[in-house]
Amino acid sequence: MFVSRLTVKNFRNYQDASLSLHPVRNLLIGDNAQGKTNLLEAIELLCNIKSGRAASDRDLILAGAESTLIEITYVCQGIEETVSLILSLKPRLSRVLKVNGMKVSRSELGGLSRLTAVSFSTRDLALVRGGPKERRDWLDQVLVKLRPGFAEVVGKYEKIVQQRNKLLRLCFERGQSPDEEEIKVWDVQLARVGARLVKARAAVLEKLLPQAEANLTRVSGLKERLSAVYLFRVRGRQTDVEEEAEEDTNLRLAELLSIKEEDLAKRIYLNLKDRRAEEVVRKQTLTGPHRDDIVFAINDFAAHAFASQGQQRSLVLALKLAELKLVEEALSEPPLLLLDDVLAELDLSRQGMLMELVKADMQTLITTTHLDGFRPDWLVGAQITRVEAGVLSSVGEIG
Repeated sequence: MFVSRLTVKNFRNYQDASLSLHPVRNLLIGDNAQGKTNLLEAIELLCNIKSGRAASDRDLILAGAESTLIEITYVCQGIEETVSLILSLKPRLSRVLKVNGMKVSRSELGGLSRLTAVSFSTRDLALVRGGPKERRDWLDQVLVKLRPGFAEVVGKYEKIVQQRNKLLRLCFERGQSPDEEEIKVWDVQLARVGARLVKARAAVLEKLLPQAEANLTRVSGLKERLSAVYLFRVRGRQTDVEEEAEEDTNLRLAELLSIKEEDLAKRIYLNLKDRRAEEVVRKQTLTGPHRDDIVFAINDFAAHAFASQGQQRSLVLALKLAELKLVEEALSEPPLLLLDDVLAELDLSRQGMLMELVKADMQTLITTTHLDGFRPDWLVGAQITRVEAGVLSSVGEIG
């Protein structure tokens, strides 16, 4: 898979820019805050229909403009396709998705477009240092890349939680308990869809871990061993801080893989009933897969608390390379690889590991402020484009 052309209009700090890409290696070079990362964000937006940086679609539209366009032409398995996204402010904030000029819904996109990217940036350190949401979102993104149809399940679960929270807030404002039949409707839906989501997450994590473990062992010179636990919290009480929990009983990964989906749904349903009074007071749903976590450990010590910065970088690199391998297997060809200002942050041994695992036919887009610190073999044959204040200019290829 490779992108042949990227066009953005009124996107972030770009008025009108178009970039023809080299089928293998592309470098976007420029000072900070010039728009390099914005171009990678545009690609991810059409891959995931979601920005990891913007709180609202409004943030993506150039100041003073009423709409924005992102369009990508790419080739997958020998077939050329064009995917576009139009964001508009009037008459209201809206999106229009098109595949080969045909308007499609978000749920239809996964079946019609195979545009897929794996990204790696310094922000990915949040997989270790950040809260549970960072890890859940990443696992869900991997899940959707491996099983595009699951985007509908993830979206449906999020909407159920939103609607249930809306009901809980309304009950709190009225000073009354939820209507038993009304809340039961949402509890049943959340339990069923939630159980399906947890089972799918567990299955993906089971596939990811062996590869990630091998990657970390390799990059550390056999010194570091990775393990991970998926925390599905049952019963117990949670504190106001999402990352903390008291008196929780957790179902571990092996149990989640073996338990039947309907039995898991029953557990979620019972958890919801147990905590209903507390949920009304706190006006939010306190149990379900949107509260789960993944805890990574190096040599049996929690990585977020005990790992050094170098170890944390190695762990994230191991996880992202495992993701890359699984996505490539699912697509039957390499996905796009987006490296956002990350190579210069890796020492030569970690760069070397990345080089070994990135195949010669894998299209890669790399952003950087300078070329110092790159291994020379990363640069040979690369197409270089300079980015300055939202304007692109070709520098050429490195011989």
